[in-house]
Amino acid sequence: MDTTPTTTDRPTKAALTALSHPDKDVRQEAAVRLGRAADPADVPALARALWAEPDFFVRETLTWALTRTPQSAAREAVAVLDGTDGDVRLQAVHLLSKIAEPSTVPAVSRLLDDPDPAVVDKAGWALSRVGHPEVVPLLLDRLGPSSLPARDALTRALAHLGAAAVPQLTDALTEGTDAVRAHAAEVLCVIGGPAAVEAVPALARALEDEVADVRLSAVMALRELVADPRATAALRSAAEASGDARVRAVARVSI
Repeated sequence: MDTTPTTTDRPTKAALTALSHPDKDVRQEAAVRLGRAADPADVPALARALWAEPDFFVRETLTWALTRTPQSAAREAVAVLDGTDGDVRLQAVHLLSKIAEPSTVPAVSRLLDDPDPAVVDKAGWALSRVGHPEVVPLLLDRLGPSSLPARDALTRALAHLGAAAVPQLTDALTEGTDAVRAHAAEVLCVIGGPAAVEAVPALARALEDEVADVRLSAVMALRELVADPRATAALRSAAEASGDARVRAVARVSI
């Protein structure tokens, strides 16, 4: 005889019911209880509650509860990524960023073209959290956005990848458009040493770039790499001979 608890008689039944209680504190307590139980059978109900939850702190607790059963939770999140509700897509990809499951990369990467900028930014972060090599070109293809918030979000995502992104960032610094070259140098600055040390020669050459923003981002990046003698030499030369006053000023305080 099958003695597996059903939805109606499992010990978490009261907590599942409490997920729709009007008091957010009751919902929070229920989410904690369900997270501690970590029962895959509860995942569909937890996910439905997460998509509908209006309170930030309860949403975060529901997200934590779902990460306790990552495979089941990832399936629920992927299932709603193509939905029409931007808030649900955003919450689903936020959950996937916590789970960081490589198998979700194809589904999450589609959101890099989402009409909601917040979803796009969160998708980039989720991909960077996975850390799989295939996500590097997906993010690099979007270097140099005109929107400052989008640029900052992409910088954080690429910097999170660290050394894995440096070779392609170095290529972008050499071969990209003006906006791409400047952004690539900016990301290399955030990555810093020792992860970005192989980019030093390209950054040194970028001190003579025709675009002022590229030159400034390059000298700022070299400042983060002064442990490498090549970076120190490039900064010393720029401090003495650069035709860009901003580059000279940064170089002088960096050596």
